[in-house]
Amino acid sequence: MRRLTFQGLLMIMGVLLGIAVIGDASLQLIYAMVLAICCAAVGEYTRFGIVTSAVVCAFSLNAVWCPEMCWLLPVIAVDAAAVRGCGPLRQGEAWSDMGKCAALCARWVWTIPLAGLAVRRNIANLPWDWAWIAVLSMLTMLGFGVGLQLMRLDDLLLQTKRLQDTRRNQIRQLRNRLSESEEDRAASVRSAILSERTRIAREIHDNVGHLLTRAIMQSEASQVVAQISGRDADARGFEDIHATVNEAMTMVRRSVHDLKEEGADFTAQIDAASQAVGLEVMLDNAIDDAPSPIARCFATTIREALNNTVRHSDAETVHITLRDMPALWQLVVQDDGHAMPAKPRDDGGIGLADIEERARALGGSAVCGPYHGGWRVFVSIPKSKEASS
Repeated sequence: MRRLTFQGLLMIMGVLLGIAVIGDASLQLIYAMVLAICCAAVGEYTRFGIVTSAVVCAFSLNAVWCPEMCWLLPVIAVDAAAVRGCGPLRQGEAWSDMGKCAALCARWVWTIPLAGLAVRRNIANLPWDWAWIAVLSMLTMLGFGVGLQLMRLDDLLLQTKRLQDTRRNQIRQLRNRLSESEEDRAASVRSAILSERTRIAREIHDNVGHLLTRAIMQSEASQVVAQISGRDADARGFEDIHATVNEAMTMVRRSVHDLKEEGADFTAQIDAASQAVGLEVMLDNAIDDAPSPIARCFATTIREALNNTVRHSDAETVHITLRDMPALWQLVVQDDGHAMPAKPRDDGGIGLADIEERARALGGSAVCGPYHGGWRVFVSIPKSKEASS
């Protein structure tokens, strides 16, 4: 559009000069103006060097026989400056040289009718003053210079666009690497926590559990001896000791079980999963506590959904909503990226299929797909005994 604007200005100046020199708007001048408009449109919208070259050459050669067309040469000079090369350059050096020669000729063919004007002025007594010919030549060179600058501007804009595309690609790759490193770090932390929990549970089971088991057996034996000896008061005392130690043993077993189940800190697990990826995450957690299977399912789903968003979307913000309803737990992960096809977007990890499988294993359901211009993961798990066990 910039090229057409400049060509329009040059056309107005050329037509006004032509009318001033010729004396009126002749039919040849109007014909030249219409032809120049067509040539400018072809040069703007074809974007093929060989087509532009043919148009420039045809107009310039016609201007040799029709001097009135020379007043529109500034318009054609703009297109001539944009000619780069012609011919199938990949068919060999001969074709490449031919294309370069054709481009060179098309670029400077507008000088031929200008030279023809000088010849006509001397030989054929063309009734045009030298000053007007000089003004026309300068205006044509101005058009050629404008065309060169516009071509350089187009090249700079194209390079800028390519650099922006490269930068976006690099940013996406860096985000993928950051996501992978954060995922690895989170996995390492979880592994270390599990290892430490397992070690603590093993020590409690092997040491404290062994001592409590021995205390239970001793209290039972003492209770039996006291009953045989007729010491009922002592027997009741040993019975109370046995009940207390047995209760302590039950509590130790429950603690060991909780340690092996990664604990029951639901909020901490959700917060850790939501911060595992370098995105702006808006977390709305209305669940204060939930069974360990529910916590693991939701945390894993959030982690995989964020990972898919980083790898396969241009989203910048992700909204995570957890709802504690009377009959079910609900998780919604919604990003603001472009909607993706309704198919798994994973190239690794548990994937969308495993998200659905985890939800079904707890008696719930999962739906993943485009929603409101982005991608949504919707998980719903009922509050049944099977789901909480």
